[in-house]
Amino acid sequence: MHLVSYEFGAFLVILVALYYVLPGRFQWAVLLAFSYLFYIRGGVIYLLYPLITTASTWFLARAMGDRTLRFRAWVKEKKPGREEKTACNRRVKAGQRRLLVLGLVLNFGILAVLKYFRFFLETIGALAGLGGGEGVWAWGDWILPLGISYYTFQSMGYLIDVYYCKYEPEKNPARFALFVSFFPQMVAGPISRFDQMREELYKPHRFQMENIILGARRMLWGYFKKLVVADRLGPAVAVIIRSPETYDGIYVLLGMIGYAIWMYADFAGGMDIVLGTAKLFGVLLPENFDRPFASKSLGEFWRRWHMTLMLWLREYIFFPVSTSRLAKRMSKLASKVMGKKAAGKVPVYIATLTVWFVAGIWHGASWNFIAWGLANGVVLLVSQEMAGGYRRFHAIFPFGKTRAYEIFQVIRTFLMFAFLEMFEYYPFATVFAMGKSLLTSWSAGQLFDGRAEALGLSPADLGVLALGVALMVRSGFRKAEEAEEGTKRRSFFARYIEVFGLFVLVVVTGVYGRGYDASQFIYNQF
Repeated sequence: MHLVSYEFGAFLVILVALYYVLPGRFQWAVLLAFSYLFYIRGGVIYLLYPLITTASTWFLARAMGDRTLRFRAWVKEKKPGREEKTACNRRVKAGQRRLLVLGLVLNFGILAVLKYFRFFLETIGALAGLGGGEGVWAWGDWILPLGISYYTFQSMGYLIDVYYCKYEPEKNPARFALFVSFFPQMVAGPISRFDQMREELYKPHRFQMENIILGARRMLWGYFKKLVVADRLGPAVAVIIRSPETYDGIYVLLGMIGYAIWMYADFAGGMDIVLGTAKLFGVLLPENFDRPFASKSLGEFWRRWHMTLMLWLREYIFFPVSTSRLAKRMSKLASKVMGKKAAGKVPVYIATLTVWFVAGIWHGASWNFIAWGLANGVVLLVSQEMAGGYRRFHAIFPFGKTRAYEIFQVIRTFLMFAFLEMFEYYPFATVFAMGKSLLTSWSAGQLFDGRAEALGLSPADLGVLALGVALMVRSGFRKAEEAEEGTKRRSFFARYIEVFGLFVLVVVTGVYGRGYDASQFIYNQF
C-alpha cells in the first residue's frame, strides 16, 4: 500500500475512526492489526519476514532478561562473596552473549540474503571471470520485503539494549510486535528505540482535534514536497544523470543540485507523511531531519540528515568498534610506526570507515553505494584532521566569524554533499571525469543549446518548481517543534485555512505519475 494513494487515505480514515471509538486499552491492538493489514497489501508471504524477526527477537530478549532476573534473585538470596558473584555474572553474560549473537546472525543473515546475495554472487562471478549477466545469476534475485532494513535495525537495537540491561524486555509478544511493525515506520523509518516508543504506542490516547490538525498539516507538507517538488524534478534529474556523455559542463552542476533537492524533497516529504500519520493517533515518532541544508560542515550535515540511522550507527557500530580489542590491537601496532599520539586516532579511523561502509551498503547493494559511503568517511576524517587549522584560521582572520562567511560555509557544505552524492549514480571514475568537466568546460550558454528541452520541464513547471523549492526552504528554517507551536497559537479558523490551503496547493500543482510510479519513495527500497 503506497502512502500516495486513495487506498491509503481510505485506510487512514477507517483506522482513525475505529481507533478513537474503541476503549483506550484496545487501541494498541487495533494499530497492530491494521499494521499487519498494511503490510499484507504488499503480499501475504512477505509478512513472514517481520514475523520471524519479531518472534526471534522477543524470545531471545526474554531469555536474556530471565537470566538477569535469576542472577539478581540468586544474589539477593545467597548473598555471595565478591569473587563468587563475579564468576556467576561472567557465566550469565556469556550465555546472554550467545543469545545476542544468535539473534544478530539470524536477523542480519535474513537481511543479507534477501538484499545482498545477488550482489555477492555477481562480485564473486566477476572476480572469477564468469561475467555478470542477468541470466547467470537470476536465481539470486529476491524481492525485498517492505522496510526490512528499518525493522531489522530497530529490532536488533532493542536486542542489544536488553543485553546491556538498558531496560527490561517487553513481556507481551503482541505489544512487541507493534513496536517492530508500526505501519507508518515500515515505509521509510524512522528507526526508533524501544524506551522512546513504549509509552507512545501502548498508552491510551484521547481524541484531540489538535492532533488531527497537526497531523494533517504535517502530512500535507510531506505531500507537497513529494508531489510538487520531488516528482516534478525527479524525471529531469534522471535524464541528466543517465546520460553523462551528453549532459556535461554546467549540466553536471544542475544534476548535482537537482539530485540533492530531489532526494531531500522525496525523503523528507516521506518523513513528514509518516510523522503526520503517527500524530493522528497521538503517537510521537522521533524526528529524522533537522534543517540539514543549514549545516556549516559535512559532519554537522550528517548529524542533521537521517538522524535516527546516524544515531543507530554511532551507538551500535562506532562505539563498539572503536573500543574493541581489534581496534586497540591495531592502535598498539601502529604506535610502533606512527608514535602514540597518532596511533591513538587509529580506533577512530577504523570505526569511522566501518560506519560509513555499513551506511553505504545499507543504502544499496552495489559498489556505487560502498564508494559513496567510504568517500564520505574519508572526507569526514580529513576534515577532522584539519580542525586545528580551521580554528587557527578563524582566530587569525576575523571575517571567519561574519554572517557572509557562515553563508559561504553553508553553500560549501551543500555542494560537497551534492558532489559526494554523485558516487551513488556514477561509476567511481565517472565522478571525477564529470567533476573535471564541470570545472573546465562549462558556460551559461550551454543552457540554451537545446539539451535543456529534453529535460521535460515546461516554463510552467519551472515556475511551480521554483515556488515549491522556495516554500520548502522557507519552511525548513524552523524546527518541526517550532512550526507546531506556531500552528497551536493560531485560531481554529486560521488552522483550517492553512490545512485547506495546503490541500488545494498540492491538488492543483502536484504531479501524478509522469512516466513512472510517482507513489514510490526513494527510501522504500530499504
